[in-house]
Amino acid sequence: QAGDQVEVDLADGVVAHFVVSRVEMYPKAHFPSAQVYAAPGHSTLQLVTCGGTFDTSTGSYLSNVVVYSSLASITTPPTPPPRHA
Repeated sequence: QAGDQVEVDLADGVVAHFVVSRVEMYPKAHFPSAQVYAAPGHSTLQLVTCGGTFDTSTGSYLSNVVVYSSLASITTPPTPPPRHA
C-alpha cells in the first residue's frame, strides 16, 4: 500500500530504497502497458503480478496488480579499510 517500502539489493552491495506511491489493479484486457513501462524521467520501480479473480477455466487470474514506487534513497556498502602489504 502507499507508503510501504521496497528494498532492492544490487550485485555491487548497494541497496536501493523505494517508497510505494500507489497500488492499482487492471483487467488484463485493459492493461496500460505504456503507463506501467514508461520512463518518467526519474528512478521508479513498478512491480507487476497477477491478481483479482482466478478463472478456473483458463487457469489464470483476470487482472494484474501494479505497485508503483519511486526511489527514495540509496545505501552504499561501507568501504573496507586499505590493505597494507
